[in-house]
Amino acid sequence: MRWYRILIAIIGMSGVFILFISMTDFIRKPLFQVQTSIASNQWTLLSRNNQRLSKLYKKYGSLLNVTAFKTNDLSDKTMIYSCQSFCGGWGDRLRGILSVYILALLTNRHFMIDMNYPCDILKVIQPNIVNWTYVKSNQSNNRTRLNINTMPSWQKAIRNEIANRIKSQDFVQIWSSYDDIFISTNSDYMTSALRNIFVSNQTRKLLGQLPLSQATMQTLFAFLFELLFTPSISVRNRVDTILATSRHRHLICLHIRIGKNPANPWDYAFKGRENTTETMLDFTDNYLSNKSSPLVFVTSDSGHDIANVLHHYPNSSMTIVGPILHIDRFDRRSSTICDGFIKVLADFYVLGECQTSLLSNSGFSSWANRRRENPNQELYFYNEKLRQMRKG
Repeated sequence: MRWYRILIAIIGMSGVFILFISMTDFIRKPLFQVQTSIASNQWTLLSRNNQRLSKLYKKYGSLLNVTAFKTNDLSDKTMIYSCQSFCGGWGDRLRGILSVYILALLTNRHFMIDMNYPCDILKVIQPNIVNWTYVKSNQSNNRTRLNINTMPSWQKAIRNEIANRIKSQDFVQIWSSYDDIFISTNSDYMTSALRNIFVSNQTRKLLGQLPLSQATMQTLFAFLFELLFTPSISVRNRVDTILATSRHRHLICLHIRIGKNPANPWDYAFKGRENTTETMLDFTDNYLSNKSSPLVFVTSDSGHDIANVLHHYPNSSMTIVGPILHIDRFDRRSSTICDGFIKVLADFYVLGECQTSLLSNSGFSSWANRRRENPNQELYFYNEKLRQMRKG
């Protein structure tokens, strides 16, 4: 057996630490065990993510056929989540990515992500256990290609056709003549695909002993997300600052989704959210009266509302500094688009580390909350009709 050395750089608050691990270590030990031992500082995002994946593996490892969730990297046929223009926000994209990933597993295809909008995805988030790096096929080999785009609002007929195909038709056979399948979507196809009778054998292979009733994106999101993704160094550095400050403190997170505002003028305008920040602050004032050494983290699509929270808690609040950006609706002339995308991912990761979460109605923060160890604990949502915080 040939012996290799892998150089792993761990970026922490106090500098850069270099660790050498031989390939034989990876071969001899279970993958998840090795990863949890790489970073010993529990107050870094990398370490906490490794610990999270280890716990999720223990939770699902005896139920799911975990090895089956490793995509067919050697398969000559591919299924690719594609985002070249309008794809929705990060929450929408995650729904599409995980759907295409499950479809790739069910069709025995190599899964990849081709996303360069608003900038190259590898600058903000990278492959973890599953290698989804996009490698462009050599078109000179006369490969056949199918493009499926359910994003445009005027393509309702196409969305319905694809949804019906995945739910009740033999899509494996229907798509078998295509070498490369590119899918642009923000729909949840996971639930219907796993219940399609034509792929029941593949489904049983994936799910193992997990009841089909639990095979939903909401249930499996945290596990699949950690299998697929690890944050870039740029994202980790921003999050590690928050984690270091929150050490031994009660971290309460506020996600304030306002919609169209001066800091985000290209977004949709939402009604009934004008009092979100005031309501959250009133709730937090009462809530924190029983907490010792609390720390408030705030993220929002409104710079004004972030400033209000920081001013309200001048000595016990933090945010991640950077351009405020909706990754699907922005000024394309801006030179800070990638920095804004990095901030979006950093905010997303922090929202998965909170002891208490106060959230607006948003797929972005809802998926981030699913990464929390106890996602339904100390969870509150802003009710736009009642203009009150309600238990999640």
